[in-house]
Amino acid sequence: MTAIKQAVALVDKRPFFEKALSHGVRKGTIDMARCNAMITDGAKGTVQVAAHFGTSSLQSELDNARTRIVNLVSLYLEDSSGGDLDKAAQSLQDNTFLFHSRSGNEMLKKLFAMQAMADGVGMDSQSLLEFQQYRTLKNPYSLAAYRREFKLRQDAIALIAAAHWFCDDLHISRATVDPVAVDAVIRSAILMRHAGTKKVLGRAEFERVIDAIRSRPPADGKLKIAKAILDDVPEPHHAIAEKIRRDIIRMDGPVMLSPTLALHDVLNRLKDRYHLEDVFLEDLDSFAAFASKEWTSLTKGKDDPFSQKTLFMCLATAAKPKIAITQAEARTMIRQVRKNGLDSAAVIDFIHATAPHEMQESLLMYWDEFLPEAEECILDDADISLQRAMMFLADNLNVKAKAKAKSAT
Repeated sequence: MTAIKQAVALVDKRPFFEKALSHGVRKGTIDMARCNAMITDGAKGTVQVAAHFGTSSLQSELDNARTRIVNLVSLYLEDSSGGDLDKAAQSLQDNTFLFHSRSGNEMLKKLFAMQAMADGVGMDSQSLLEFQQYRTLKNPYSLAAYRREFKLRQDAIALIAAAHWFCDDLHISRATVDPVAVDAVIRSAILMRHAGTKKVLGRAEFERVIDAIRSRPPADGKLKIAKAILDDVPEPHHAIAEKIRRDIIRMDGPVMLSPTLALHDVLNRLKDRYHLEDVFLEDLDSFAAFASKEWTSLTKGKDDPFSQKTLFMCLATAAKPKIAITQAEARTMIRQVRKNGLDSAAVIDFIHATAPHEMQESLLMYWDEFLPEAEECILDDADISLQRAMMFLADNLNVKAKAKAKSAT
């Protein structure tokens, strides 16, 4: 019988400093004089670290300090050597132990400073001391984790710099930009350039731009934003702006051009992705007129209860909003309610977003009164054939009667 050979992988979980030290001593790269110097430096550094984070008089603090200083040395040593033990061992021979620990601490301080630049505050509002405490003992960075975090901070700072350029280009105060959503400024600037203007986006202007895009949909149904609108963007910011241009096409375009979404649904889905300046009174007036225009468009100017309830039921069942439905659409509506329930929030949001202000309170009360009755009739488990539910919809909505077939002559 052939013996089955199993390979056992040995995982060395020692800190990188210990690996490099053992490797260097074994190969003769690190001599005894340097080992003795490291012992002296390590003892001195341990006391200094313990005093920095607490007290150097308690044994537990000294033990923690030893762990901290080894983690700092390991972080710098692995980074500077690229993980090559020969290079790391040579660095330990050529440079003092305290040099390595201080260099590791400088790496942490540099990352902390980048956090502050990217977020406007230190990471999770930590002080530098708290950050050092956490990242040298409780949750020290591996080199891979450090580099990932460094790249994230680098990208965030570059994004902020690009957003600031667009702020200056649009004459927007940098102070008004939320550090957490700086990409919204760039997204807004690109959308306005696509619309042929460099005006600052207010809510009404945003709605007019989206409405204009929807009124002239491309033949293939895909939003087109020319690369050339970014030709004047400086090289350091161009790649970021280009990425966001593609993101608008890929993510926002299908929403803007969706034939199944009403304009107010499109606006509600997209508004948080764009930087909208504070709305002034004239903007509010413009928005009110714009919203009422959509209300009139969807209701066809009709204000009878049958048309309004039909429109509300379409919204509550994720159907295309209209004021009259076929019997087939009514049956689909019933099945949708029985599967997912009625989305009352969609109706309420629609009323707030589009109905004339003076009508909103009465429309909301009207819907609140209608909703329980609709749920009771449509969700009746005993109504297997949907007959009762269909009668309810026929009595309360505009349900078109099925056309009678012409008799043969």
